[in-house]
Amino acid sequence: MNWNPVRPVLEQCLRTPDRLALFADGIELSYADLRRRAARLAAALSTQGIGRGSRVGILASRSLIAIEAVLGVAWCGATYVPLGLRWPEERISTVASLTSLDAMITDRSGCTLLTANVLTGIRVLVVPEEASVDLPPGRADRVVMRFAEHNGIVSPPGTASLPEPAEMSADDLVYVIFTSGTTGIPKGVMVASASLAAYLAALGARKAMTPDDRASQFTELSFDPSVGEIFVPLCAGASLHVVPSLSTVSPARFIRERQLTIWGSAPAAIAWLRDTRSLQPGSLPLLRYSSFGGEPLPLASVRAWQAAAPNSVVDNLYGPTEATVDCAGQLVPPGATPVVTPERGVLAIGAPHPGSELAVFGPDRRPLPAGAVGELGIAGSQLAVGYFEAPGLTAERYPVIDGKRWFLTGDLAMQDESGLYHHMGRRDNQIKIHGHRVELEEIEAHLRAVTQTDQVAAVAWPMEDGVALAIVGFVGSSGTPANQIRAALRTRLPPHMVPSTIHELAALPLNATGKIDRRALIDRLQASRPEDGAIRG
Repeated sequence: MNWNPVRPVLEQCLRTPDRLALFADGIELSYADLRRRAARLAAALSTQGIGRGSRVGILASRSLIAIEAVLGVAWCGATYVPLGLRWPEERISTVASLTSLDAMITDRSGCTLLTANVLTGIRVLVVPEEASVDLPPGRADRVVMRFAEHNGIVSPPGTASLPEPAEMSADDLVYVIFTSGTTGIPKGVMVASASLAAYLAALGARKAMTPDDRASQFTELSFDPSVGEIFVPLCAGASLHVVPSLSTVSPARFIRERQLTIWGSAPAAIAWLRDTRSLQPGSLPLLRYSSFGGEPLPLASVRAWQAAAPNSVVDNLYGPTEATVDCAGQLVPPGATPVVTPERGVLAIGAPHPGSELAVFGPDRRPLPAGAVGELGIAGSQLAVGYFEAPGLTAERYPVIDGKRWFLTGDLAMQDESGLYHHMGRRDNQIKIHGHRVELEEIEAHLRAVTQTDQVAAVAWPMEDGVALAIVGFVGSSGTPANQIRAALRTRLPPHMVPSTIHELAALPLNATGKIDRRALIDRLQASRPEDGAIRG
């Protein structure tokens, strides 16, 4: 198999050059414009030796440059590595160093994060035309290229004709995306061309987009749902509308102004809209498909969305980064009653995508019958290659069981008698908060480093509908004030991973096996919670 994800986008550009392809940063681009910008970026990167086997960091999100960067990097056959705009400097420089980035592309927001540590070792830098960047000394070979305001990358010499997308084999990596890691170091998931092709085919079939559709791009590049948000509409000839940062909290106005027919976000967006009273009955009549993923989807939120968007399918998508974004879901037709997980008030995660397989395993890694709760495993064509430069972890999490390669998710699940799957929690300390996957052990690793004590714990509390509303840290007799600990953690962790409060105890409680008793810590929090349910501190 030789397949580059921008090949179907190019074919669409040639088929309908004058149709609207992209709206971002207040600018509308036709498919011809998009082709020219992405191809010129690919040509510019190629003149600097960037191609198959190269890795390019993208420090940008929800911007014209971000979309151009994703397409341009793939166009020249290289691998893109998204970096979070809300990550602290240490995390950005760690990922850049781990992946030995050959180049970095930034938008205006990303330029403010380009410190000497981040830029160490990076030879090719692509920045907006007006950006001022302080380059570290000692790299005479460093190349800086510029995006012109309305024309994309300035064309390199000798590239008058637009290049064809590079050939990519089934094993070539399209992207490496980093998630929280238990050791304090984030772990990178490698997704190859074949896995992405399988995912886009499955998601494309669910959304069934046409050139008349107008789809949202809501998610930051460092969060993997952005992959489907970008590629599925552009492969179908639809138009992609990038949600501005100011509209992400309450996007109803943007949905109406851009006349969107396709929407996707984390379920938290529904809560934001309900809190601002923007989700009124019948207020989103043009939507025909709405997907939600990244955390459990409460039934109450679905009913509110169905009332506001009466003509829309609701798709509850499930899947880890290690299986190329989402690999299962429950499609709920307009006005229909969804299948809900018993005693949890959230939607069942449904059935696997075509080409994917789910199974519930017991501790002996044997499949369990319907009704039994065990660890959810995923097999099939969407599985990622594994973890970046971590063969031991890859072998552990992607075992071969009865001759078939599986990914063991760490999620507890149950298959009901009808064949649908239900998410029943986590078997470890990995949680979801604000749509982001977080390893509590990673937070604890940084707590140990900051406080210089091994008596630390991080717990998700309180929980609502299976989603963590906050993280609370505990420290045993460190002597460091809580505000200083949180300030230090803010320099090491993204905002959603910094504990909302830090509690110092003389000693952390232990369970019968001598391990920190997190259940006792949660009980302690519950006992001290105010009657009004507010989170203090």
